[in-house]
Parts: sequence; structure tokens; C-alpha cells
Amino acid sequence: MMIGARLVVSCLLVALLGTGAWAQAILERWQSGREIGGQLMYLPNGRYLKVASLGYAPLLADLIYLWSIQYYGAYDREVRYDIVEHVYVNVIGELDPLYSDAFLLGSLILSVEAQAPERALAILDAGMERNPDDWILPFEAGFVAYNQLGDFERAARYYQRCATIPGAHPVARRYHAEMFNKMGDRETSYAKWLEVYETAEDDFVRDVAYTHVHDLRIEIDVEALQVAVEIYRENHGRYPAGLQALVGAGLMQGVAVDPEGEPYTYNPSTGEVGSRSKYRLWRR
Repeated sequence: MMIGARLVVSCLLVALLGTGAWAQAILERWQSGREIGGQLMYLPNGRYLKVASLGYAPLLADLIYLWSIQYYGAYDREVRYDIVEHVYVNVIGELDPLYSDAFLLGSLILSVEAQAPERALAILDAGMERNPDDWILPFEAGFVAYNQLGDFERAARYYQRCATIPGAHPVARRYHAEMFNKMGDRETSYAKWLEVYETAEDDFVRDVAYTHVHDLRIEIDVEALQVAVEIYRENHGRYPAGLQALVGAGLMQGVAVDPEGEPYTYNPSTGEVGSRSKYRLWRR
């Protein structure tokens, strides 16, 4: 059930159960931010609350979630970040392990407000363990690892996990492909982007993928040619007269052309290899 609809249903149920002591107490506590904070801090583990909920664990999880929104909506509480894991993992996450929005909110509070990305990832990891079919959790984890930590290898693992989940947004494959480029592994990135290009189902995705394929192909070829030129110079004491000489020296099987069919440029005086074709992403 979508979170909005779920909360509406929960509020209706609270109204119906308003004569119950625990439901009435919860509604009253909404009037006091300080009391809410105290209640959240000292709530027992959700496993125990589940027993006390008398079969209404998802409803109680919704109510605590609403509590937390009110509590974290106030910016004057110094200890507000100390209890994030307790509220969203130990309490709500145990009451209703499938409540993925709770894990997402907890991670957002820590990554965006508290600037604690490692703690945010720990919450998302807990959510993924309990919701292996939810692609949004690993997608968000990939973004935190990439954007805040600059840990491209870790981000690639999260995006790969996301991309394998049925129903995942196709952009996950594109982020996964680009993480290898960020790591400096252009060959793997090229292969991943080429796969996206060849399997694209719409023109926009196909064009985005080709842009990366185009630029990565140039970068890979120029680097390979440049290395061969330097080896030739070391072996012969001079730069080759032309790129074709690399083939005769057994350093290249053939002289490649760029994605637009143009031969790569070469300056025999400096040994510099380049391309006439412009980078579509303006990498250079």
C-alpha cells in the first residue's frame, strides 16, 4: 500500500480505536513535542511492542512514524539525531519489517540533515535485508555512497543490486555503468553502457547511452594508441612516423578509427594522439 493511503487508513483506524487507552494516549501525546521526543527515545524494541499491540503492529508502526515526523520537524532539539536508528530500525523496523518508507526517512534524516552518510547506509542496509525486493532502498544507498562518500565501488554494488530487482527504474543500469568510469575502469564502463545502448527501449535512453559509448570509445582508443606510441619510442629511440608504423612493429593489430569513422590524429614530433571528433559530453 502506498504510504499516503496507508497513513490515511491508519488515522481512520485510530479514530475508530479512540476509546482504547493506548490509542487515546498516543493522540494526546501529539500535542506535546517534548513528550513525543521522550517517548520515542525510551520506546522498547519493536519486537516487544508487537506483542503489546494485540495484532495492530502495522497500525502502531504508522503511529510512531507520524510521531517521528512531528518530532523531526522541530529543529531545536540537540539530541534529535541520536535516536534515529532506534526509532526507524529498532522500533518501526521491528514492528513492521516491510515498512520501507521508515528506512528511507531515517536514512534521509541522517544523510541530508545530520550529514552522517555511513549511518544512513547502515539504516538502508537494514531495510534491504528485510525488503530484498524493494529497489528504491539500494538505489538510495547507491546515491549516498556516490554523492556523499565518493565511494564509486560501493555505489556500483548498490546500483547493481538495484538493477537486478524486478520493476527497478532503468536509470539504475546507467548509474551502474557510469560508476566504473568514475573508478577509472573505462573498459567495463564502456561494456556496460554498450549493453544499455543495445537494449534501450526508447530514443532518449538510447541517445544518452550512445553519448557515453561514443566518448568512452575515443578515450579508450586514444589511451591505447598513446601507450603503443610510447613503447615504440622506447624500443626505437624515436616516435613512429605514423600510427600505421605501430602495426608493423607488432604493437597494434590495426589502426582504429573513432566512432564517427574518422582516423585518430597523430603528431610525429610530439607523439601526441588525438581525435577529430568532439566529445559529446565535453570531457576534454
